[in-house]
Formats: sequence, C-alpha cells, structure tokens
Amino acid sequence: MISIKYFEGININNLQLIGQGTQGKVYKINSDMCIKIFKNKESCNDEVKSLIIAQKDPHFPRLYSYGDNFIIREFINGTELDKYLTCNPLSINISIMIIEIYEAMKYVGFKRLDSALFHIILTPSGKSKVIDTAKSLKKRTVFPYLILSGLSDLGYKEQFLDDVKKIKPALYEIWRKYL
Repeated sequence: MISIKYFEGININNLQLIGQGTQGKVYKINSDMCIKIFKNKESCNDEVKSLIIAQKDPHFPRLYSYGDNFIIREFINGTELDKYLTCNPLSINISIMIIEIYEAMKYVGFKRLDSALFHIILTPSGKSKVIDTAKSLKKRTVFPYLILSGLSDLGYKEQFLDDVKKIKPALYEIWRKYL
C-alpha cells in the first residue's frame, strides 16, 4: 500500500530528502524552501515559536508557513560548520562569525545561547545561518558548551577562545567562569 502525505498541498513523496534527525525529516521543496516534518507536535511548536522570534535577525531561516507537525522555511544552501572545519583551518573570520551567531541568539531572545556545529551553515555568499532552533527557548545556557565541545573535537577550542579574548574581551570574561 502506498502512503501519500500532503502538507500545504505539497506531496512529500515527490521531494528530495535532505536530512533527518531525532525530531523528524527535512525535504527540499525548491532552491528557496524546504519542509520539515516533525515526529511530534511539541517539537514543531517549539521550533515555530523560536523561528517566529528569530525573524528579525538574518542568522536564522525565514519561516514561510507551518502546521501542527510541519514548517516550511527558507532552504539554506551551504556547508555545515563542522564539515567545513575538517577541511579548512579556523580563521579569525570564522571565529567572528561564531561570536556573531552567539550574539544573534542573545539578541532575538533565545534562552539557549548555543548550537551544535552541524546546525551552523556557511553559505556560498559567506553568510552563516543557524538551523534546528527547537530547543532554543526551552534550555537556558549562557555558555556555548556545544560550540566549544565541537571546536575541541576538531582541535580548535583554544584558538577560538584566544580569538574571543582578542575580539570580545568582555564576553571572554563571562565565558571564562565556565571554563
């Protein structure tokens, strides 16, 4: 038996699966949009809330539509930061970009000022975007444990912290309490 699923009139059986994780699956609609189908309504609701408040900052995807268990958002073409750093060294520009993402999370009102490196996408135009923001309003963290853990795994934690100390010494002093 064939199961056909429609969301906003879109037949997901005709779409390319571009990712899947603990919350659900993501399909590419076209070069500008994708649809994320969630396993449960609570995760969907959490991500909708976080994306709505994040619409005022360019570091987060545009939200186009949503339902009880799906969102249609901007498709982000690019490379995950962890993959990028396995082939390229950490540069001062990448450190600045990570700091800007942290500050963007704070600016939009996220409680969780952190992200896994594979949820930070570097676009071909040199911009950065954060995807998968569902937990950003639930957990409270002011120290970027996931970012630093990912950088540590790649051998860049100390270099990044040295960059933060030079670029944003006040932020470094806040983080230093957690090191």
